[in-house]
Amino acid sequence: MFFIQSPIDWLAIVPFIGVISTLRQWPEVITIPTMTVSLAVGMVLNEIIISNPTRPSVSFKKSLIPLVLSILIGLLVGVAVGVVLQILYLPIFGVSEKIVRVLSWLCIGATVGIIESSAWKLHSMEAGDQKLLKKRRFMSLLGASFLSFIAAVIFEWIRNSINIIPQAFQEIEDPLGFCILGSFLGLIFTISTSPSYLVALRAGKGFEYRQEKEDPTIDMIDKTYVPKTPYELPTISKISVEDLQFVTNLNDSEFHIEEGFSIKLPAEGEIIIGGTKKEEKQKKDGTIAIIGSDVYLPNTPLYLAKINVSKRQTTLIPNRKKEAYQKISINGIHLNNSKPITLKHNTLIAFHTNKSDRDDPNEVELYRFVYYNRFLDPEG
Repeated sequence: MFFIQSPIDWLAIVPFIGVISTLRQWPEVITIPTMTVSLAVGMVLNEIIISNPTRPSVSFKKSLIPLVLSILIGLLVGVAVGVVLQILYLPIFGVSEKIVRVLSWLCIGATVGIIESSAWKLHSMEAGDQKLLKKRRFMSLLGASFLSFIAAVIFEWIRNSINIIPQAFQEIEDPLGFCILGSFLGLIFTISTSPSYLVALRAGKGFEYRQEKEDPTIDMIDKTYVPKTPYELPTISKISVEDLQFVTNLNDSEFHIEEGFSIKLPAEGEIIIGGTKKEEKQKKDGTIAIIGSDVYLPNTPLYLAKINVSKRQTTLIPNRKKEAYQKISINGIHLNNSKPITLKHNTLIAFHTNKSDRDDPNEVELYRFVYYNRFLDPEG
């Protein structure tokens, strides 16, 4: 009876590519690229989805090119490595099978590391920073290679500790090794590819781009037409808080917040949110005082709240005044006091304004953020 025990057996029963079954005598040529592509695709797709957890459809669209790249590189490099390793099995070289297996795992890990950093360059807006890109490539390659080697050594130790390998173990040997290698690679990518920033606010509802174009012919047709007042746009300021910026590289001292933008918060410090623009004013004694909000939200109380960022946690501290903290809601629930709130990953923070929404007069206009503290790339 024929049992399916490996990717080669699967390929052998597919009618259109049954010819590949002739490669059964060179298993490394099939096994290495299969494992490389599977691990690379899994790592890349997982990172893209986690980078943008609130918009899965956008994530899948963005993943198309990185996944194609992962498959192509994985196949090409995997086949090349498989051929080399298969040659090393020849008796003429006298290389131990254990050494070849360890080398195969090492090559798979290194290839996945290269693919991961290359795919990250395609879908991440942070990749525009050449210094960060070089660091990412180095850490991915080094980390994946090292952990793959450690995983291979551990697996060989398990095999050697069993004097007589039972048939049941032989049947699950390859899948078990595949799982061990994947687990180790997932662990190292979690550590080595961690972002340079830890926390961020992603702009959502209320930050839609709005620019009403006035038609000059309307005045000629309707003499009673009164043009709407222009929208005052929410902004962030870098005055006194240099680390407060969008993930995208902008050099303006003040810039507008739009839906989908992610505001990178400093590693430590306080961010003030309210309805006054931040500016420098000269006092009577000649000294310069900085007043206003780091995150300016039009038509809100002058001082809404501040966000205190520390190494261990991020805390939202509302204004003690009732008319201010009642304008804040967490995960859809309005605050009824000014107690500090510890923010958790994916917390929804809404700041309500003093005016009705232009699109729906029955609703109050609001600005909504999503708080992140363990994301890979909020612009992914």
